[in-house]
Parts: sequence; C-alpha cells; structure tokens
Amino acid sequence: MKRMSAGLLILVSAGMCAAVWAGPAEEVAQIAGPRTQAFQEGNLDAYTAAYADNAVVQSSLSAFRIEGKEAIRAYLTELFKVYPTRRVLVRQPSTRVYNDDLVIQNNYIALYLTDQQGKVAALSLRSSAIWAKIGGRWQIVDTHTSRLPAAP
Repeated sequence: MKRMSAGLLILVSAGMCAAVWAGPAEEVAQIAGPRTQAFQEGNLDAYTAAYADNAVVQSSLSAFRIEGKEAIRAYLTELFKVYPTRRVLVRQPSTRVYNDDLVIQNNYIALYLTDQQGKVAALSLRSSAIWAKIGGRWQIVDTHTSRLPAAP
C-alpha cells in the first residue's frame, strides 16, 4: 500500500511539475491544439479566442488580408455559413520559439470544405501562425495560409 501511495504521489507531482516546467512551445500547443476541433465544429468563440485584438489573417480564401479580431470573426462567420461542414488534416507541424515570448508554428493542411449543396472543395495548404505573449497571455498576432502549387 505504501508503494502504491508513493507511486501515486510521484505521478501527481510529476504532472504538476510538468505544468510548471512547460516552455513557450508547450504553452502554445495547449491553446492551439483544441482550435482545429473548434474550427471543424464551427465554434466561433473557441476558435477566435486566441486572436489578439489587432491580429491579421491572410487567407487563401480571401483576396485581401483581414485585420482585427472583429473582422476575423465576421470573415469566419461567413465562412462557416457558406461551408457548414469542414474537415482539417494537419501534416508536418513545426514549432520554433524565440526569446520565450514569440512562437511560430508552420504546417501543411488538407482542408475539405463542404458547401450547403454538398459540394466538397479539397484544398492543399501551407500555413503559418505567429503567437506573441502579450500581457502574460499567448495570442495569435498573424496567420498566413496559401495554397500549395500544383504538382508538375
């Protein structure tokens, strides 16, 4: 019984220490991870919560950049309406940390958008998200998504 209690204490302590020892990459991963599911579910509040008030989004689905959290919300509201079903597959994620207050995430995305008539658009994309620690909170300040060139 004492061994089991000691083992349990070690596991609980390790879990608590892991949170204390988490660096910027791990902190951002905790916030970023659930965002894919929120996007697929159309949970606008959960998906946009990480954006800074003055964030900029450059989307492959928009001719011009989208500036500010409210404009991003409006853009996504329309996107979720036009494409009520969305599926995201992330490939080759990469995370780089600079000065403990800047994190850059890159990845490739297979995005499947289904419109209201059931027509599916399949997009192969590359994406970058820049996170900055502002006022002690990690926030997305810039994202850029572009379509991959067609294979020769």
